[in-house]
Amino acid sequence: MPLCLPTYVVIDASSSMKEHEAVLNATLARLHYNLATNPRVSEFARVCVVAFSTDVHVVIPMSDMEQVPAMPEVICGGRTEYGKTFDRVRECIEQDVSNLKTQHLDVLRPAIFFLTDGSPTDAHWQDSFRKLVDRNWPRRPHVIAYGFGAAQRDVLQQVATKALFIADGTDTESALSSAITALLNTLIASSTTGQMNIPTDAKGFEYIPVAQEFVD
Repeated sequence: MPLCLPTYVVIDASSSMKEHEAVLNATLARLHYNLATNPRVSEFARVCVVAFSTDVHVVIPMSDMEQVPAMPEVICGGRTEYGKTFDRVRECIEQDVSNLKTQHLDVLRPAIFFLTDGSPTDAHWQDSFRKLVDRNWPRRPHVIAYGFGAAQRDVLQQVATKALFIADGTDTESALSSAITALLNTLIASSTTGQMNIPTDAKGFEYIPVAQEFVD
């Protein structure tokens, strides 16, 4: 059976990203173009794009990007709600993995690429996160986190289970573009090896290894 990596691009669209909205949308359009024009990668990495703020929006449901005509526009504004984001992504994973298996695909452990420029505004988000990465849930995802702007390292160290990248003072727009490039490089490398393969060299970011108890 063909291998398939369910991939979730979960991106901060809160009010702090409003001034970067045009660059965010241009960067997501580049992600779409690069995947849609690389059939080997788009067949291997089925992608769901989620934008979160006060509410959580599934911008593109789990898809082969070759079949998606264009990336919808994301509108920024609102709070940075981590908890309901993790709840929604968990629901998506539960449904998406089942759907992919009905397509006779060999489904790998899902991967979340979590991009944020700020800290959570909800107090109890860790409860939702624990359910998302619960070792007793066979579909629990790997989480690769990219922090830039005002994102706090100590918070993202609680979120990243596979790899963490923190921008080294680069401006938000450059960091956002670099994060998407790093994400693409990971999907290309993973499609080549048939397993999660994360290049640790991301321009403008410091790579921070994740505690071993998370990595399995």
